[in-house]
Amino acid sequence: MKHKLIIYLFIFISVIAYSQCKKHEQTTTPPSSVEDLAFTDAEKAIVFSNAKDTTLRILNYYIYADSLILRKQSRNIDFKDTTTLFYLTNRMFVSVIQSGGVGIAAPQLGINRNIIWVQRYDKGTLSSHPWELYMNPKITRYSDTTKLRSDGCLSLPGTNGLSSWRAIWVNVEYDLPNGTHKAEHISQEYTAHIFQHEIDHLRGIVFIDRLTQ
Repeated sequence: MKHKLIIYLFIFISVIAYSQCKKHEQTTTPPSSVEDLAFTDAEKAIVFSNAKDTTLRILNYYIYADSLILRKQSRNIDFKDTTTLFYLTNRMFVSVIQSGGVGIAAPQLGINRNIIWVQRYDKGTLSSHPWELYMNPKITRYSDTTKLRSDGCLSLPGTNGLSSWRAIWVNVEYDLPNGTHKAEHISQEYTAHIFQHEIDHLRGIVFIDRLTQ
């Protein structure tokens, strides 16, 4: 009996000591450092592979190596590296304009960063709609109502006209190139669709994941 009591006492003391040690560790160990968002050498090699007014190759989901990149979760961008950021966003814009798309995400060009270009069909005139650049965008709310909409993608050539489920409006948050953070309600269905499609790319999702049966 005495032997068991000694064992129980030892276990009790050990537990108390461990908890105090963990408590001390939590108060003295500095929090983990913020992830380094600097562009990698591999990313810079792609970005600076040609002049800033030239296109980048659009990845093809049906090529296995490309699909691995398109399925990756993207990271936020480094606002400090303005040279790389300017080069990349400019080449993204040239690429989407020359391809005839209405939006593009950085992963489609081999860069897993949270950057998208969107043509704003809810702005401008019937014949001219402005393009806008968004950094670190995310959708904070989807409409309860969804609709089947014809979809297509520059990274899935030949797979067009299929219907995917999309919210009819969304709330989005994003950073502008100058670092300003903004929130916006996108009520126009087609523009909301484009935002959903491009932000899906940043999460490793392609539109065929949302096809109706």
